[in-house]
Amino acid sequence: MNLEKLFGSKTKVDILKYLLFRRQWISMRALESELTWTFPAIKKQVDSLKLANVVDINKEWAGWSITVKPELSDLLKNIFYHGLKWDLVQLFGTYELMIEKYFFGKSFGINLDMDLVVIYKNLEKPQIDKIKESISDIFRWYFIDTVNVVFMSLDEWNKRYRLADRFVLDIMRTKQEN
Repeated sequence: MNLEKLFGSKTKVDILKYLLFRRQWISMRALESELTWTFPAIKKQVDSLKLANVVDINKEWAGWSITVKPELSDLLKNIFYHGLKWDLVQLFGTYELMIEKYFFGKSFGINLDMDLVVIYKNLEKPQIDKIKESISDIFRWYFIDTVNVVFMSLDEWNKRYRLADRFVLDIMRTKQEN
């Protein structure tokens, strides 16, 4: 999913991601220091979001603070989580010979204790580290710093499945495999 095309601006997407996943009640100047965009670009997109009735701007405190309207917050988060899931599926597609299967978890509305479970085949540590770093980069792009990801070899997965391991059975019950 190309969020920039959907929302019409990379700056607008970054602002929304920041407000949804990092923090709200932030000023435009603080956004400027957190994001790579200039103040005029941020102000233009915040004004556009205000006109679209997506954000509120509180002007009562010493500085302005921006928040996503509460009634839109969950809806927008779901759209961005869909984009995150799409980005991860694209990443896993590039490693399809190495990754046997993967399961999405609690961040994606699935009743699992983990955010993501990745089952891999015969990988060496450098390859695993590269995939982990790519996954971390995708989550960081969405301003999500903390994520629980489990990497498990296919052999270990099969062994735990045969032993009726609770963790593996919980994942199989949700059956959100791709």
